[in-house]
Amino acid sequence: LARQEMPNADMMLLGTYRGFELNIRFDSFKNEHQAVLRAELSYPVSLGDDARGNITRLDNAIDNFADRIADAENALQNLEQQKQAAEIEVAKPFAQEEELAEKSARLAELNALLNIDRDRSSSQDAPKETEKTESPAPRPSVLAALEEKVNQSEPVKPFRSYYDKDGDAR
Repeated sequence: LARQEMPNADMMLLGTYRGFELNIRFDSFKNEHQAVLRAELSYPVSLGDDARGNITRLDNAIDNFADRIADAENALQNLEQQKQAAEIEVAKPFAQEEELAEKSARLAELNALLNIDRDRSSSQDAPKETEKTESPAPRPSVLAALEEKVNQSEPVKPFRSYYDKDGDAR
């Protein structure tokens, strides 16, 4: 009866049922009316046309709380076991710790060797007045090479037919 007299889709308080606050709402996503049992959490129950069927649905939802609690306790126990196993794994020493230390030391040596040339060039950045500094060779210009290629005429190649297997023009 409350479902038929509902003015809009908002939740409406009906009263209490077996210690739970009982609300009614219209779920536009599922396109159905639902009774909502509320305590610490909300438990929606689909409503039908039969009043006795709706009461049976509400009773079944309340009776299923024991199963929900057992499932939640099992999930919590499983998570606790996983947490303990993870704590044991974290406490174990790293198996390749020595190898990591050796390779890290070798990497530091190689980096130092690679940086020697950079350190020498930076210390020699200021040339001495008595020494004659050589200018580095200029890098070839890509643009100049392209312009040179455009200005050159290519030799005309003789026509090669499909039948010329050895590349000779006939």
